[in-house]
Amino acid sequence: MNTTAAALQANVTVATIRTWARNGVIAATKIAGRWVINSVSLARRITIGNRHTRKQAPVALNLNATYTYATPGFTHPTETITTRISTRERNGMTLTSVRGLAPLLINHIEAITDEGDRLHTLSALSMSRIVNSDTERDDLDTTVSTRDNGRLSTTYRGTRSLPVSVVLDLAEQIRNQLAK
Repeated sequence: MNTTAAALQANVTVATIRTWARNGVIAATKIAGRWVINSVSLARRITIGNRHTRKQAPVALNLNATYTYATPGFTHPTETITTRISTRERNGMTLTSVRGLAPLLINHIEAITDEGDRLHTLSALSMSRIVNSDTERDDLDTTVSTRDNGRLSTTYRGTRSLPVSVVLDLAEQIRNQLAK
């Protein structure tokens, strides 16, 4: 379908449809300079929009968020992930650990149009955590990705659809929010 029909169906502007297509939020192909929108992908995006209210600017993360999804073969939601945060002292450092990262990355996850890639990313995130430290750390092994001299770290290794940098950006956002 063309951008005008897609905009009418989604109840958004044509410019929004073009932006979604450019950013990969919906599956679309450009043919002869015009976007051709995949109707199944658009329907999925409309469903996501109906489930989530759009925020103008992500001022604060909901650190109590949950994310529920259906695993393959089930039509009803079967898995629920809840964000969990804990803080502990170790060797004079204050470490804040965050597990259950998927609810905090909902917009990125829902933008993954390939179901296999989305489930792979959810699986990788389910085994990962973020650790924020109040001091520099050099005690981390090579299976951990870091930023800010080890103050921000994650065990997430990245997938084709969600790079490690996105999770480290989230770690920074969490650190800033908790510091307020």
